[in-house]
Amino acid sequence: MATVRVERACGCFRNSDYEQEMQFETIDEALEKANMMCTEMNEDFCHKHKFTSHYVEGEVIIKMEMNG
Repeated sequence: MATVRVERACGCFRNSDYEQEMQFETIDEALEKANMMCTEMNEDFCHKHKFTSHYVEGEVIIKMEMNG
């Protein structure tokens, strides 16, 4: 099993349909989902934050940074 975990949930994330932690059968599926989520969040959220995915010790973590 592979996990995608959102490190910190901003207001936009909490108001979205995304879950803060998800399980997948393979790391490839987890990476694909995390990258898709980051793209959508960076395009559709309020643009105060930038989201990036990182593979760390068997899980994929979506990190949030201040934008600009």
